[in-house]
Amino acid sequence: MSTTSISLAADNKTARRLLSFIEEFRKLNPNIQAGQIAVFLHIMAKPGITMKELEKATNLSSTAVSRNVLALSEWFKVGEPGYDLVETYDDPQDRRNKRVRPKPKGMRVYNTLIQLLES
Repeated sequence: MSTTSISLAADNKTARRLLSFIEEFRKLNPNIQAGQIAVFLHIMAKPGITMKELEKATNLSSTAVSRNVLALSEWFKVGEPGYDLVETYDDPQDRRNKRVRPKPKGMRVYNTLIQLLES
């Protein structure tokens, strides 16, 4: 087996693992947006992150962060459910700030993603 064949085999395995990662999100919604995935992963990396911190971490506008967090929450719009993965709450030290943390469903999705990456 040549070095190129070994590299391709390794790349194919990596590609399949990455695809399984994406497919896990597509189970929630086949049209989930990359920005929503990025915001979710930043929330999982730092539970309790503020909306301002999410803006900096994702390089998205406050409007885009709010829209993505809403989509990841229980309700995206009136009559339109969200993914129910995260929830917002007031910062107890400064009620002007909103913080975001995972909900149990978000933790289950994240744990599945971790298992996919470790397999």
